[in-house]
Amino acid sequence: MINTGNTVLQGDGVLSSCTKRQGHCGYACCKFSEGNWIMLLPGEYELAAKQNLKLDHLSFENNSHAVCHVPCQKGDLKPIDCSWYPLFPANLEATKFLVADHRKCPIPNHELIDKMWSVYTSVLAWEQKHQGSLEQIVGLSRDFVGYMPFPYKIENGLVVDMTMQDLEDIGLPIELPKDYVCKEWTVISLGYSATITPDDEK
Repeated sequence: MINTGNTVLQGDGVLSSCTKRQGHCGYACCKFSEGNWIMLLPGEYELAAKQNLKLDHLSFENNSHAVCHVPCQKGDLKPIDCSWYPLFPANLEATKFLVADHRKCPIPNHELIDKMWSVYTSVLAWEQKHQGSLEQIVGLSRDFVGYMPFPYKIENGLVVDMTMQDLEDIGLPIELPKDYVCKEWTVISLGYSATITPDDEK
């Protein structure tokens, strides 16, 4: 989540919790040694071209999958997916979310509540302009690797805990191995599991 590129929404998605942990994880989310890919929202590629955002740092498959080869710079397209990271909408109401495995992203869950609201707002706004995009977004996310169900959801305008059934409903078919260690992290620390960080208890 390096603050360099520009999204088509004119936002950068920068998160202070991310910035203060850059020395810990080395911006692992901007590196792709595990073969990860970035989702482009329906219509995002075309809008980026209209806004003259540079695309040379990305390679594309069907204008929906992208892989970045170098971190984006000012004037480059920063996909909305990157600005949402480490969260991703996981249901058709955008009230439930996936979160990056905490062995990839060290931001604790409780520091992502405001980010959840931000993603909720932007994905519903995108759906209004691009009908059917939310269904496509959620469908494509089933192929993600390295994400887990986020333990909070939005219900009746409030943030509440997910139930065990909620967590099971949006769980992904592929999880990282139990002994996974992110090679991109600049500091290896104890206490990080797929679902929790040492700071989650604070």
